[in-house]
Amino acid sequence: MMRKVDSRDDKQNDSLLASKKNSQSFFQKYLSWKNSGSSSVSRKLNFVNILVIFSGIFSIIGAYEIHMGAKMHGLNYLHQKYITELVKTVKTFETSTFEANIEVLEPVEKSVMLIRQQPIDCLELIGPIEAFIMALIDTANAINVCQNDLQIANDLIVVINAYRNGEIDKFSLLSRLHKGIEEFEESGVKFEPLVVKTVEITFFVVITIVIGKAFIVPMFGLLLSRSVARDYYILLRTKANLEKEKQHSTLIQSERMASLNTLVAGIAHEVNTPVGVSITANSHSQEILNQIHQAYKTESLTEEDFREFFKEMKEVNRIISDNLVRTSTLINSFKMISVDQSVEKSQHIHFKSYIEQILISLSPLTKKSGISINLRGDESIQGDTYGGALVQVITNIVTNTISHGFKDREPGTLSITIFQRKAGEVQLSFEDNGHGIPEIDLLHVFEPFFTTGRGQGGTGLGLHILHNLVVDKLKGHVSCTSKLGQGARFDIYLPVEQPLGVNA
Repeated sequence: MMRKVDSRDDKQNDSLLASKKNSQSFFQKYLSWKNSGSSSVSRKLNFVNILVIFSGIFSIIGAYEIHMGAKMHGLNYLHQKYITELVKTVKTFETSTFEANIEVLEPVEKSVMLIRQQPIDCLELIGPIEAFIMALIDTANAINVCQNDLQIANDLIVVINAYRNGEIDKFSLLSRLHKGIEEFEESGVKFEPLVVKTVEITFFVVITIVIGKAFIVPMFGLLLSRSVARDYYILLRTKANLEKEKQHSTLIQSERMASLNTLVAGIAHEVNTPVGVSITANSHSQEILNQIHQAYKTESLTEEDFREFFKEMKEVNRIISDNLVRTSTLINSFKMISVDQSVEKSQHIHFKSYIEQILISLSPLTKKSGISINLRGDESIQGDTYGGALVQVITNIVTNTISHGFKDREPGTLSITIFQRKAGEVQLSFEDNGHGIPEIDLLHVFEPFFTTGRGQGGTGLGLHILHNLVVDKLKGHVSCTSKLGQGARFDIYLPVEQPLGVNA
C-alpha cells in the first residue's frame, strides 16, 4: 500500500534545495566578480601584447623586405653591367673575320648567360609575401619584367646555338642580338623605378610602425594603467558591496531564525497545556475503567454506576478530543509557517485564512503580551505571492507592535484589514492604538539598525527587513503613518497574480 505524501514534505525538500542555493549564491557572485574583473584586465593586457607583437612582426617583415629591395637593386646593377659587356662583345663579334667568329662568339654567349642569371635570382627572391606586398602597392609588374628578361635571354641562347650549328647566318644573328640588347635595356628602365617604389613604400611603412609603436604603446600603457586602476577600484567596491550584502543576508537570516525560535518556544508552551490536559483526562478514564472492572468482578456493579460510567467517559472523551484538536491546529499552523518561511517559491493563497494561520502560530506571543488582534477582510481575496516572505512581514509587524507599540502601558489592539484595491493588488493595513511614533523617527523607521529599544535588546532590523521583503521580494511598497500617542499604521501594497476565473 502506497504512503500518501504530504505537500508539506515537498516544501521541506524545496527548503533544503533553497538553503543550498542561498549558501552558494555569494560564492557564485564572488567568482563572477573575480572572473569578470580578471578578464577585463587580462583583455587589456592582451591587447597591448598583441599590439607589440604585431608591430614587431611588421617591423621584421619590413626590414626583410628592405633587404630584399637592396638585393634587387644589386641584381639590377649587375643586369646593367652585363648588358654593357654584351654590347662590347657584340661589337667585337660584328667586326671580326669569319675565322674568328666562333672564338669571339664565346664572350657573347657568356654575357647573355650572365644577364640571364639576374632575372632567375630575382624570381627566386620574390616569394608569396613579396608578391602580395608588390601587388598591394602596385609594383607587381617587376615580376613580369624579370620573366620577360629570362625569356629574351633564353631566345638569344637558342639563336646563338643556331648560328653555331650553321642554321642561320651572321647577319641574322647580329640582328637578333641588337634587338635583344634593346629589349634588355628597356627592361632595365622599367625595373628600376618599380624596385625604388617598393623599397620606398616598405621603408615608409616600417618607419611609421616603429615611430607609431614608440608613441602609441607608451600612451596606451598609460591609459591602460589608469583603466586598470579604475577597474581595481570597481572590483574593490564590488567586493565591499558583496561582503555587505552577505552580512545583510546573514543578519536577515539571524532575525528570521530568532523569530522562528520565538515561535518554537511559544508553540512548545502552548502545546504543552492541551497535551497535559489530555494526559490527565486519559489517566482519569483509566481509573474509572479500573473501578468499573473491579465492581464487575465482585458483582457489585449497579445500573446507576454504569450510567455514571458512561456519563464520565463521554465527558473525558470530549475533553481529550477538544484538546487534541487544539494541539493539531497549533502544530499544523506552526508546520505551515515554518516550512513557508524556508521555501522561496510563489504560491497561491487565500489571504484571510493564510493570515489566520500565521496569527495562530503567533498566539503564544500575543497571549503572553496581552494584546488582542482583530482580522477583517473578504474570504475570497486570493492570489499568487511568496508565502514565506509574507509570514516574515506579518511576524515582524506583530513583534514590533508588542515590543514598541505597547511598551510600559496597558495592552491594546492591533487591527489587520485586507483590501482588494484593484485587480492584481492587495492592501494589508496594520493599525494599533499604542504609543505611536515621533515624527522625527518616522523618517528612519525602515533604516537598518535604527531602534528606540537599543538598551532592551532591539537590533533595529525588524522593520528594515520588512521593508526589504516587501520591496525586493514581494515587489510591493510599504508606508508608515503615526502620531505620538495615537498609535501607528503600516500599509502594505502587494502585487499578486490573479488565478484564472477569479474576479477582482
